[in-house]
Amino acid sequence: MRWILYILVFLALLVLAGFLFPRQVTLERSVYITQPPEAVFPYVNDLHKFNQWSPWANLDPKTKYEFSGPSQGVGSAMSWRSENPNVGSGSQKIVASEPYSLVRTELNFGAQGMAGGEFHLQPQGSGTNVTWKFKSDMGAGPVARWMGLLVKRMVGQSYEQGLQNLKSVVESGSVPAVDEMDSGTDDELPSDEDDTMGADPDDMDSGSGMEKPILEEEGEEPIDEHQ
Repeated sequence: MRWILYILVFLALLVLAGFLFPRQVTLERSVYITQPPEAVFPYVNDLHKFNQWSPWANLDPKTKYEFSGPSQGVGSAMSWRSENPNVGSGSQKIVASEPYSLVRTELNFGAQGMAGGEFHLQPQGSGTNVTWKFKSDMGAGPVARWMGLLVKRMVGQSYEQGLQNLKSVVESGSVPAVDEMDSGTDDELPSDEDDTMGADPDDMDSGSGMEKPILEEEGEEPIDEHQ
């Protein structure tokens, strides 16, 4: 009976401790990119470019993507579907966009709730200081607040990886090769593998599944092999 009492007291303390944690999970990560804001902005204001540097893109190459609204800026939206629990399903929509300085997004994770993200671009010397912010309300329950600690850690790691990917893509001016990607349809963007909302994998898909079209030179006449 004494051990049962100890266990109950311990659980009660855990519950009480949960109420001490904030219900709001907020965090931000930054990186310096040696390119001006004009070069960085298109990568955060165009969701079609998101998987070129996303920390989650490579977690599941079979993830299905759909895009709607304008190609970029306010109203542009992207949804994803995956069997991988680290990717899951959800949607992201740009709700505010100020050229070369700010992009604000709204994230919907379905049963897991809503969240908000922001990209702040600040000129610094000849480059740009990029800050990626995250905010989510975990609710009033103590268990959800405990979960907020885990979410903060995972998202923080993912944001760090994503910003490093963004830095690499913008500074190199090239898109990582993606051999394992599915072509999908015009509404789907296959992804490569690397971490949420859920993951800062050193990969949380740093690459993206963008297709590379093969261009044919116009005006080139066919060669007659029998000549």
